[in-house]
Amino acid sequence: MALFFWLLLGALIGYCAGRKGRSRWAWGLAALFLSPLVVGIVLALLPDGDNSDGKSPAQMSGGTQEGRREERRCPECGYLADAGEQFCPRCGEMLW
Repeated sequence: MALFFWLLLGALIGYCAGRKGRSRWAWGLAALFLSPLVVGIVLALLPDGDNSDGKSPAQMSGGTQEGRREERRCPECGYLADAGEQFCPRCGEMLW
């Protein structure tokens, strides 16, 4: 029974990590192998990760105000998509 709760907590950590824009599998496995409590606390203290391609915020915005493109944040996963996009390229959620 304890193993079931351990797996359930690992899956919950993975789900929460995905909602924060982080890797579900990596955080879920870390929770399973380390401790769901410790990994959950670390995840809760980290800011949301909104870029999946590894670019820094300065690179994503073009570096200067003049080169900045218009973007929309996905309400589901937090991804910054182009303003012309109707659906999120990462999760498929409708952008409005």
